[in-house]
Amino acid sequence: MLCSWRAQPDDAGRLGMFDPKLRPVLRPNALYYLRLLALSSFMLWMPLCLFFGAVFRRSVYIYRTDIEVVDLDQGPVGRQLTQSVLQIAAAAPNQQGQPRWRVRSDLASIADTREWVRHHGWAALVINSGASARLADAASGNTNTVYNPADAATIMVNTGRHPIIVSSFIQPALTRTVRAAQIGFSVAFTSQLGGLDQVRPQNIVTLATQPVAFSLDDDAPLSFAIAPISYLFNFLVGQLCVIGALIGWKMQSFSFFVKVKHTHVWLGAASIVLAWAIYIGMLGALAISAFRGPDYSKLALSYTVGRFFSLWFTTAMVLSAGGMWLLSWFVVLTPELLALASLSLVLPNVASTLTTVETSPRFFRWFYALPFYNGSMLYRFILSGAFPRIGLNVGVVLGDLCLCTAALWLTTCIRQYTAIRGISDIPGWYRGGIFFESPIPYYKDKKEPKSRSKSSIDERTINITDSADDATSFREGNLGV
Repeated sequence: MLCSWRAQPDDAGRLGMFDPKLRPVLRPNALYYLRLLALSSFMLWMPLCLFFGAVFRRSVYIYRTDIEVVDLDQGPVGRQLTQSVLQIAAAAPNQQGQPRWRVRSDLASIADTREWVRHHGWAALVINSGASARLADAASGNTNTVYNPADAATIMVNTGRHPIIVSSFIQPALTRTVRAAQIGFSVAFTSQLGGLDQVRPQNIVTLATQPVAFSLDDDAPLSFAIAPISYLFNFLVGQLCVIGALIGWKMQSFSFFVKVKHTHVWLGAASIVLAWAIYIGMLGALAISAFRGPDYSKLALSYTVGRFFSLWFTTAMVLSAGGMWLLSWFVVLTPELLALASLSLVLPNVASTLTTVETSPRFFRWFYALPFYNGSMLYRFILSGAFPRIGLNVGVVLGDLCLCTAALWLTTCIRQYTAIRGISDIPGWYRGGIFFESPIPYYKDKKEPKSRSKSSIDERTINITDSADDATSFREGNLGV
């Protein structure tokens, strides 16, 4: 029967898996896979250790970030809230889990503070100008307006600098400390509060329960639903799409290395990476524009054509640098190592987008040189205007691209050398491996042409009787015909 699993008509004369004749083949294959298993275990643990080491203690290293305290009130409310916040932060049981608090006297207005936080900072606590006067007027009944305790202070955050770090660690620590200071101020104020006969009824409950409060202001908002992972998945999925094209090129490029000039092979490979990255970058920018929405916050930057092209070419630069790096390895690596080479690019770059250098161990300062890290900073600046470091980020990504392109030139040179000499075969296996099978003979196995040694016959002189009548001699090959 054609569908029988026990026997097939074409199985006649074939060997079974337990046939002794297969042992010479099974043994080296088994040893090969054992070595590959050991190598894969090592290559898996090393990137994973880098990944988890970079992200698992972000809440501990948050003490390397700064929160600014700006007292624009310069009155009793401002002084008491500032002292209370600093005392609570200093008395925290886990100092490493708290940001550093710095009192700033060089910021003279809300606008200056907002601009500074957007361009340079993480967050700030601002005691608004006139907070003491408004509270005193409400308590003495000298005003007919309804007292709003949230006018006393403003918490400014910069989610555009890093949505995960700010929203998950800095903003909760800031809010927790300010609430504790607010409660302490309320208790002290109500204990000193006198008669409320002159106070407007609408203000009595507020002054007795919550004399001061705060409002939250996101100066560079990047807090739409998928903001924390949008740039990560944009780069990651795009890079995985580029990997497919690179593997396909590696598997079918053997004839190019044998027949085409090296410079042309190198330029062709680099052109494929650039073209693929530009196309995938356009798709990524379109996806971001669809999921972000045009205007999700009154403070958010509007999504314009210029921002679309900025996102497009930022993604293309990042994917080009990563693609050049991968192809420079793919060209010389054997097929079973291609996935491991991909891990060396993907995991460190992914980790660099989930954290910042400030909230990682000092060992990970080399994140500054990764394309995903700089690309994510450009991405966040384009969408929120936060923390502009355009020249630095673009320069690093372009430097990575140039360096990886030079590495691709070197590895394509090595690949061509090994291909035309029969050292590597079409998929990339090398001579001596159990899977090696090259159509090009090994250059040392080629037979050398026999040397033309002179014999005694060559030394003889041939006398021809009528040689004097010939136009030329016999040795010159002209017999006068």
